[in-house]
Amino acid sequence: MSNECTTEMTGTVKWFNQYKGYGFVEIKGIPEDVFLHFSVVDGANIKELVKNDVIVCSVQKSDKGYQIIKIKKLLSHNKYPLNAVTKKVSAVVKWFNPSKGFGFAQLRSGDDVFIHACLLKKLNLKELEPNKKVKLMVRHTNMGYEALDILE
Repeated sequence: MSNECTTEMTGTVKWFNQYKGYGFVEIKGIPEDVFLHFSVVDGANIKELVKNDVIVCSVQKSDKGYQIIKIKKLLSHNKYPLNAVTKKVSAVVKWFNPSKGFGFAQLRSGDDVFIHACLLKKLNLKELEPNKKVKLMVRHTNMGYEALDILE
């Protein structure tokens, strides 16, 4: 990628999945979604990006399309994604394995809630003990429930 086409712009996060390691940003004046790699987010010392967060970034065009090469500033941050219905729930930790990087809690309904190690890291938690009662902020995805926050 050449540096000659770098432009600073403001964009709105369309979606970003920290587990997949990438996402896309919508920028006015660019006819396609702009690719955003996790290394750029990490390089800006941003812990999390969700839909509708607004960033100031450097954009570069290559033969593969537009890509964000640097985030200069996070202008606004939405704690929970606005495109997903979130809800506060009570659950019981089934298991959490730090070496696997994830675990599950169970809702009263019997549904499982996926808990990723990144969430524990973000909250400075070392582990989750089995059978511990927790309050979670969750959203339903096409793969089931996912924990967005551990509230207590």
